[in-house]
Amino acid sequence: MTTNHCPQCQNPLVSVAEAAKDPAIPEETRQGLALPQPPSPKQSGGLGCVTLLLSFSIAVAASVMVGGIAELTIGTNFPAQGLKAGDTGIYSGIATFIVAMTALFSVFVWRQARNDTILKKSLVAWHQQKQRYESEYYCPHCQFRGTLPLPPDNQG
Repeated sequence: MTTNHCPQCQNPLVSVAEAAKDPAIPEETRQGLALPQPPSPKQSGGLGCVTLLLSFSIAVAASVMVGGIAELTIGTNFPAQGLKAGDTGIYSGIATFIVAMTALFSVFVWRQARNDTILKKSLVAWHQQKQRYESEYYCPHCQFRGTLPLPPDNQG
């Protein structure tokens, strides 16, 4: 059986969480004993309606430009059977829109996924820190901070 006495001065120990709330302990010391706040999620580029609108706008602009360039450079004498005047620009614009929309939106999704991965790793580290914090004790008299030794197993 272990006792809750300081190994340095033999005064009673209190948990670090209780000591962080004790008004008898100076404020500077209490701030050093407090558990930091857990990490919070970050939005990357406003994923959602704004991202969709931005991607759509850029993709439309790119498709209009590529369609116009395709129509002006290839012209109406396109060698494929069944195409009418303007079909070249329309099909080039549609293909450009699909590619640009997919590429732009995937960049935003990738950035958010990266932030989520960083958050998961930070939360794991914070939970480990919290477990250590909950097992620590503090001596208000000599400012000792540490964990109590585990009791030996009873064999017999």
